[in-house]
Amino acid sequence: MKEFLIAWKDAAPAVGATIAAISVTVAYLAYKSTRAATRRRATLDMVMKTLMDKDVQAEYRKFRDLIRKHEDPDDPFKMVALAQPDSVGNTDRNLVLQQLNIYELMALGIRRRLFDEAIYKRWYHNQFMMDYEGVSDLIEALQANKASIYCEASGLYRSWLKDGHPVSSPNRVKMAWWALRKQHDKIDAARDMAKAR
Repeated sequence: MKEFLIAWKDAAPAVGATIAAISVTVAYLAYKSTRAATRRRATLDMVMKTLMDKDVQAEYRKFRDLIRKHEDPDDPFKMVALAQPDSVGNTDRNLVLQQLNIYELMALGIRRRLFDEAIYKRWYHNQFMMDYEGVSDLIEALQANKASIYCEASGLYRSWLKDGHPVSSPNRVKMAWWALRKQHDKIDAARDMAKAR
C-alpha cells in the first residue's frame, strides 16, 4: 500500500493537469454549443419577425415595386435619383433605405456572428442578391459620398456572389463525397446550375 501511495504522489500532478485540461475542453465545447444554439435562435427570431409582420411584408412589396419600376426601360424612374439631396424625406427614398437598413443589420449580425449565416444564406440568398443588384446604383451613389454607408451589405453581397447558394454551389468536399459515392447525377446537376447562373 505504501508503494501505491508513493507512486500516486508522483502521478498526482499529471493526473490533476489532465483533469484540468479535460474540464477546460468540456467547458469550451459547452460554450461553443450554447453560442451556436443562441445564434440559431436569434436568426430564427429575426426571420420569423420579418415573415410574420404584415407591415414589414407590405413595405417589402412596395420596395420590390420600386425595383421593377427602376428596371422598366419605359419608366423614367431610376434608383440613383434617390441619392440626390432634394430626395431626402421622399417616401420612395425612405422605403428603399428602410429595406437596406434591414439588410445592413442582417449583414452586420452575420459578420459579428450574432446570426447564423448558413440559415440566412439558404433562406435569403436569392432575395438578397436580387434586391441588392436592383438598388446597386443607389448604393454606389451613396457610398461615393460616404464609403461606410451599407458597407456590411456590400461585403455580404460580394461574399455570397463569390460562393453562390449552397444548393447550386456545393463546396469541394461535398463534390468529392459525391464522387466517392458515385453520385454523378448530383455532380452534373450542380455543374448545370453553376452554368445557368
